[in-house]
Amino acid sequence: MKKFSTCLYLRLSKEDEYSNESESITNQKALLTEFVNRQDDLDLIEVFVDDGWSGSNFERPAFKDMINKVKKGELNCIVVKDFSRFGRDFIEVGRYIEELFPFLNVRFISINDNYDSFKTTDASQSLIVPFKNLLNDSYLRDISLKVRSSLNIKMKQGIFIASFATYGYLKDPNDKGKIIVDDYASQIVKDIFNDKIKGLSPLKIAEKLNKNGILSPMEYKHSIGLNISSNFKRKEKALWTAKAIFRILENPIYIGTLEQHKYTTHSYKLKKTINVPKEERIIIENNHEPIIEKQVFENVQKLLKLDTRISPLSKSIYILSGFVKCAYCGATLIRKNNGTKDNPYIYYVCRHKNKRNCVGCSIREDVLMDIVFYTIKSHINSIIELEKIIKDLTPLSYNEREILKVDERINNQKLEIKKYSKFKANLYEDFKTGILSEKEFKEFSQIYTEKIVNAKSLIDKFQQEVKILSVENNNQNWIEHFKKFKNIEKLDRALIVGLIDEIEVYQNKDINIKFKYRDEFQNTLIYLENIKKLQVASNG
Repeated sequence: MKKFSTCLYLRLSKEDEYSNESESITNQKALLTEFVNRQDDLDLIEVFVDDGWSGSNFERPAFKDMINKVKKGELNCIVVKDFSRFGRDFIEVGRYIEELFPFLNVRFISINDNYDSFKTTDASQSLIVPFKNLLNDSYLRDISLKVRSSLNIKMKQGIFIASFATYGYLKDPNDKGKIIVDDYASQIVKDIFNDKIKGLSPLKIAEKLNKNGILSPMEYKHSIGLNISSNFKRKEKALWTAKAIFRILENPIYIGTLEQHKYTTHSYKLKKTINVPKEERIIIENNHEPIIEKQVFENVQKLLKLDTRISPLSKSIYILSGFVKCAYCGATLIRKNNGTKDNPYIYYVCRHKNKRNCVGCSIREDVLMDIVFYTIKSHINSIIELEKIIKDLTPLSYNEREILKVDERINNQKLEIKKYSKFKANLYEDFKTGILSEKEFKEFSQIYTEKIVNAKSLIDKFQQEVKILSVENNNQNWIEHFKKFKNIEKLDRALIVGLIDEIEVYQNKDINIKFKYRDEFQNTLIYLENIKKLQVASNG
């Protein structure tokens, strides 16, 4: 009797959690071993196990090892519990059972399906095999859809679904779907943002962290007992890299925004990930405790987009780099040295002179630095004085009294609208019953409509007055932002980034500094002017 060199193939994956099966690898092995021992023509040579692998993935390590030995002729019989253990892809399973194995004269046995390729000859079985494979494929698709749907619902609820928290955070031990601030790592994140604001490049920040012995995100997670692996590791000990710094600086998770569904696959059969467009991602703002202030984060995003160059003799970026613009064409000015190394003559110049209808401009760096420094100091002093005027001019008790008066006027106008709307509604009934002629109906209707429109206009006017009078609505947080820099003694990168959007240079060396919160500054001036007018009217 011919003896077949037989192997057992066993597989179990996470997808099986969604089925009603409660089997394990141990149970599969016991079932298959007992079967083989009862067969006189089967000689058990080897057992192959893939635990935790999807049936749609035919790159399973044990599966590949088994097929290689089959192709070499070392094995000529494969025994599985059922077709789904071999695989759940209809096309791939069919290719092996109906094409490859017959070609290699390999026997294939599926116990629960009562299938033996060397004994099955009737036509019904030839139809049943692909049908069962199709059902297994359909099952896998359904499970994939259920998993994706479940994950989407969780993401839309702001539940953190990743296996590990982002560097700077930890998974909440009481709720794995939430993240909490990691006291140690969050301080490193703050230092990274501060260093970027000060002018250090991502590469220099990474070098600084490595020099100071600060563990990289992966090594830190290992140190606190998290079993994590990453494709970014290239050395025995993973170090900080410029790429790692970029990922931190660009991640909105640090301002409390949870951005998920950034990657997906084309289908349940194709495991290669693709990037999801920004507009299709699931983004939940104010989802968790922030580590970085929103203004700081926005400043850093602007810095990352600026056309900046690193000084060859320094670890930091030039103080004004990326901020100095041509007032005529909007191009970023180029920093040049028209002197020598020992006697430098540094200036900024527009590269587009006589191009793009640009007349060009240039200015010495030291002159520009002095102008910018003293303009900033003057602007901060003006804002501090503005705050004093606001406090003197808008005492809370006065505002509260005036707001109550205006609120009363608004309520009166709302009553007027209600009254004339009721009159207008009754007109049609009076017209239908003959109390009013058609001409009278139209005249009264026009009058009531005008009164309603006038009342709504007055409400809009009064609501604007309330907005002007309300200290809360006239938020002065931007003033506090400038006040943080009131004791400046010299110009530095953090000062420029924190207070300025851009610096325009004109041909005659004049400059125009566009400060942050320009709209808030102008609105505050208008606010004060309106307060004066309201007080004058009230006293009159």
